[in-house]
Amino acid sequence: MNPTYSRKNLLLLWALVCFLLWSGPTWSETAETSSLPTLSASVENNTASIGDLLWVTLMVEIPEDAKLPESGGVDGLEALTIIEQKTEPNEINFRFLVDQLESFDLGPFSLTYIDHQKNEQQVATDPITITILSNLGEKPEDATLRPIQDIISTQSRWLTHLVWTFAAIILLGMISGFIWWRKKRCISDMKATMEDPPHVKADREIDNLIASGLFENGDVKAFYFIFSETIRRYIESIRRFPAAEMTTEEIARFIKTDPYDQKVLPLLRQADLVKFSDSVPAPDRKDQDILMARTYIQQTRPMTNGSQESASIQEVPQ
Repeated sequence: MNPTYSRKNLLLLWALVCFLLWSGPTWSETAETSSLPTLSASVENNTASIGDLLWVTLMVEIPEDAKLPESGGVDGLEALTIIEQKTEPNEINFRFLVDQLESFDLGPFSLTYIDHQKNEQQVATDPITITILSNLGEKPEDATLRPIQDIISTQSRWLTHLVWTFAAIILLGMISGFIWWRKKRCISDMKATMEDPPHVKADREIDNLIASGLFENGDVKAFYFIFSETIRRYIESIRRFPAAEMTTEEIARFIKTDPYDQKVLPLLRQADLVKFSDSVPAPDRKDQDILMARTYIQQTRPMTNGSQESASIQEVPQ
């Protein structure tokens, strides 16, 4: 055998072994990278007006040996009023109501899944900015506003001041009367329910609402008006701020630090949607709303010691 030829074969064989050793980790890294889980979010339109309905699409890519938990869901939807949800393979779609006056961010959204080692993992998206359009059009500065004239005669200056002064006196009297009536009613309600803790009263009001049959008789708006007021009065009784007189968004600013209260915000927004629109929830959705309200009441009920209610009802700082 030719020694030179054998030496070349050995060099070629050695070069092939080195190439395989070098390329092996690269292929492994590429394979691992290609199987990394991803979650991406997109919205059908980044500009909207108050009252619009928009679709948000979440594209999910997880390893084949991973799975979603049975009770799994998407985090980051708490601030949205969800109207509809559709789930398809590797895709989750949410339709929500645009009910905010200023531009805001969607997300970031996150999704929990279980890997092959049965550990919970999360994937998340970046936030998406939604721009709220002005009701005056694309160029508000160019809009022509029509003035309101001749509501009050301007022929006599003193007569104008007299009319406004008289109107202010009447308005102040109405406000004072309302405040007096409201305080008297609150005091009467407190005396009537002094022996009942807040969670017992709220549960009893929900029982009475169900027994009234308003929902089954088609009076859905009246049902959700009473349902919403019951929840708001319960929040007011345990958090010590006038939740019954506030809008849902005002309540959200007071309870933004409490995790249990955050879970009841979608319920209040659902009630607002039914009260102020033509939306009619299905009976199953009504039952879910009642169950969610009862769960919230049980989770936030004041602590008891024997037969005495604890005085440590939580307060939200003003």
